Amino acid sequence: MNDPAIGAVCTSRAGRDKGRAFLIVGVLDESHVLISDGETRKLARPKKKKLMHLHIEPQRAGEIAKRLAEGKEILDADVRKALQLFGYNIG
Repeated sequence: MNDPAIGAVCTSRAGRDKGRAFLIVGVLDESHVLISDGETRKLARPKKKKLMHLHIEPQRAGEIAKRLAEGKEILDADVRKALQLFGYNIG
């Protein structure tokens, strides 16, 4: 399994959101991350998810990761746009 990094694209392997694409917006510990897709899971309330229930994709939204690291504000629309640029349909 890849190392989870903020801005990485992942897909859910388990749960009611199985098959959906998300961006990692926070790392809690070695087995949990916070994910958001900007639509059903907004940045205001990201979902806590175990890494074993996620498949980390090779793509990474570098601009969003940089803005989160700097503490700048990002919008749900930015997350949706990044996922669409990588070819994930979230709607």
